[in-house]
Amino acid sequence: MFWQDVFIVAVGICLLAGGFGLRVWVSRRRFYRRGPGGLQHYSSYSKAVLSSMIEGFLLFVSIPMMILGMLVLFFWSINLIERGRYIIKDSDKTEKSIAEPTAHFLVPAEKGFGSKKISPIPNNHSLASMSCLG
Repeated sequence: MFWQDVFIVAVGICLLAGGFGLRVWVSRRRFYRRGPGGLQHYSSYSKAVLSSMIEGFLLFVSIPMMILGMLVLFFWSINLIERGRYIIKDSDKTEKSIAEPTAHFLVPAEKGFGSKKISPIPNNHSLASMSCLG
């Protein structure tokens, strides 16, 4: 389970970083092609058309990559939280069944509310025998 989680996180981070990296790379290329007037300068028309098409495609591909990376990480975190809740619920059930009695001393087991495992008040105890009540 650990290596599956590592793989899912790595895929999500790679998709997110890859999409962001593509956008930065294309923007950087466009920035360094600009002249003093703000226009992009190419050596030939075919290079201008080919570069614009490839860079436009890469910008288009980077958006789904980043969205998919965020979704993978989001759903992985939800899955991780749910697994943690499931483990905590299971461990609580086992600890409670071992550590806690099934009947409370205010509701005796003889009334049909569980089995009697403990008796906090001894059976020979009575209020009349207490010296403070007189």
